[in-house]
Amino acid sequence: MKYSRFTLKNVFYSAVMAVSTFAVVSCLSIPESVPDDDREIVQLAQDAADGGNYDLAKWYYGQLLEKYPDDSKIYVEANFEIAHLDIKKKKYEAAVPRLNEILYIYENVPVGYLPSQYKKLAENDLKKIPEETLSKINEKIESEKAKKIKQEGESQVKTPAVEDDDDEYDFPDFDE
Repeated sequence: MKYSRFTLKNVFYSAVMAVSTFAVVSCLSIPESVPDDDREIVQLAQDAADGGNYDLAKWYYGQLLEKYPDDSKIYVEANFEIAHLDIKKKKYEAAVPRLNEILYIYENVPVGYLPSQYKKLAENDLKKIPEETLSKINEKIESEKAKKIKQEGESQVKTPAVEDDDDEYDFPDFDE
């Protein structure tokens, strides 16, 4: 009797380990390909997020950005969804630059050019971040921008002034 309990206990633990291993491996597996249709990719990303697999969902949204780099509507949608997943995981430093960029985009395109909901959703997600945390992140972003601008200014090659005795420009003769 004692032997059978020990065996049942081992079988139970083995089953739990097998299910756990399968769950972990299935969460980590990345598909070899994605559909060609952007709406199918969005649906796969949403299904992954609904199942709690945020990394896979972010991967799908990243695939959208790679497959449709020139589609501004997809760009805003995918970036919002990635930022939103980061907000859910309290990865504010990753989310804030994306959300700020989305708001910047909406400020610089004609009204109605992009789906309006992502602007409001981005504003709402920024409100979920504690004010002090948001301020620190925005200060860090501004500091990094200033450093980058300074580095770019220092690295630009300065061209020597061209001395020209003639104040007039000599246009090429196209009649010849």
